[in-house]
Amino acid sequence: MIFEDRSGVCKDKAGMLITMLRAAGFNSYPAMTMAGSRIDDIPADQFNHCVTVIKRHNGKYQLLDPTWVPFLRELWSSAEQQQQYLMGVPEGADLATTPLSPPENHYLRITGKSELSKEGSLTGTITLSAEGQTDASVRAGFFRNSNKTQWQQNLEKEMLKVSPLAEVTRIEFGDPINYMSGPIKITIDYRIPDYAEISGDRVVFTPVIASIFRSLQPHLAFETSVKDRKYPFRDRCSRLVELSEMITLPEGFSIYSKPETKSKPGEVCSFEGGYMLNGNQLALNEKATFGKRIYDAKDWSQFRETVNAQNSFMEHPVILQVKK
Repeated sequence: MIFEDRSGVCKDKAGMLITMLRAAGFNSYPAMTMAGSRIDDIPADQFNHCVTVIKRHNGKYQLLDPTWVPFLRELWSSAEQQQQYLMGVPEGADLATTPLSPPENHYLRITGKSELSKEGSLTGTITLSAEGQTDASVRAGFFRNSNKTQWQQNLEKEMLKVSPLAEVTRIEFGDPINYMSGPIKITIDYRIPDYAEISGDRVVFTPVIASIFRSLQPHLAFETSVKDRKYPFRDRCSRLVELSEMITLPEGFSIYSKPETKSKPGEVCSFEGGYMLNGNQLALNEKATFGKRIYDAKDWSQFRETVNAQNSFMEHPVILQVKK
């Protein structure tokens, strides 16, 4: 019935996958979990989601989730890391917890090359690439959840968040529905008239890379005014964010001020970022690492410092001054 109707809830999909795997000669069984919440080690009905496990040649079990992975480049959704589950296997099993997924499996890389005119206009190119859960966020946010006629408009809206004067001159991306072709990649050419603010002999601006695609970085929405936490907190997934931009500055200007270089090392979260000037080429590089989905209260200090460090490069502009 499930196969013929092509419909069902999680337990139906898990059961269908178990049937197909067994038909292919694999040892496969169901498992129960609590999506979005923890399971305590007490005998109670604490489950809301059914998944599948398969026994590998080494005797270890691998989790598969046929409900969530059809729109992912993963066989198990890493949005379910650090989540308790119970396997229904012949030999019996205790309550277990899904492992952490390394941040580099869910990277967001945004690179840019731009040129600022002395009148304040900015022209440039942005390239975005992503993998894992971040890849899934890009595909869902800009493509899968929208009509095809809106895909380009969705990306143009991201540029308009940077500046309402932004003009997109070219957008290029592959087939966002082809998950097997590799990580998602998007290229945008743009022009922003009067992007920089000119005041006397000074030019004030913030590199586009420092502030674009914030919707793909949910950590930036955390309220960090709270210095201490008593309880655990959670993000959507572990992730690695790498931002870089090379900006050609107008001739006859020098750096009056810029955000200071920041280094926030940590075992759970970390940040490195800063500017480097070579002639009239100003390079911005940022790297933020978030190592968990569910954090302990003691992790808040590292998480908070990392978020604040990244936000500082958006909040504090670069100021140029006419050479004297």
